[in-house]
Amino acid sequence: MGGGLPAPGTRRAAPVKVASGGLPAPRPAASTSVIQNMNGTKVYVGNLSYDTTWQRLKDHFRQAGEVVHADVMQESSGRSKGCGLVTLSSPHEAALAIETLNESELDGRNIFVREDRENVMGGGLPAPGTRRVVAAPARAAPPPSMPSAAGGVGGTKVYVGNLSYDTTWQRLKDHFRQAGEVLHADVLVGPQGRSKGCGLVTLASPHDAALVIESLNESELDGRNIFVREDRESASS
Repeated sequence: MGGGLPAPGTRRAAPVKVASGGLPAPRPAASTSVIQNMNGTKVYVGNLSYDTTWQRLKDHFRQAGEVVHADVMQESSGRSKGCGLVTLSSPHEAALAIETLNESELDGRNIFVREDRENVMGGGLPAPGTRRVVAAPARAAPPPSMPSAAGGVGGTKVYVGNLSYDTTWQRLKDHFRQAGEVLHADVLVGPQGRSKGCGLVTLASPHDAALVIESLNESELDGRNIFVREDRESASS
């Protein structure tokens, strides 16, 4: 119909963002190493605000690619568990979401994004609104798998995400004493003194740090399933 209104029943295509030079601006590409390690299209998202809905989660992840499905996990009471699952249309877009949206801010909390391990390991997805919780063991001799885990941890400091705003440094320290000797625990706070929902814990040795990552990741503390990993800033310094 020659440049005027679109024909009835058709949708006008969204304008294409154009870079300087006349070509469409390319979507950011995930690094080769991330793509090679990515086996699925589903990612796990932690440290969500209790107010974040599946629609808000889906809209946030559209920055990285086409979102097929987004779900916020809930308790039996209907309250959010502070975590969710997002399915992208391809492993490449899932890798891009991990690389670009990990530690991005959504509804006032810095979320963390990783590949959904349950989906990759073929163990089947949990029933809607549930997720397996790893029980924190009593402090004991390290399990047989620890030599390989300890070999991947170079420091003694771990980052803890998805903390409740009510969790204090003392509660954090006591929780981590189940798996190792804790030298220091700190909950990160904003300018007004409010918790950021994350913290740092310093262990007595790299071995203890590896043990807490293996045994306390996704354990429950103050009603939230926490996320534990080696502190990258400490490891790179």
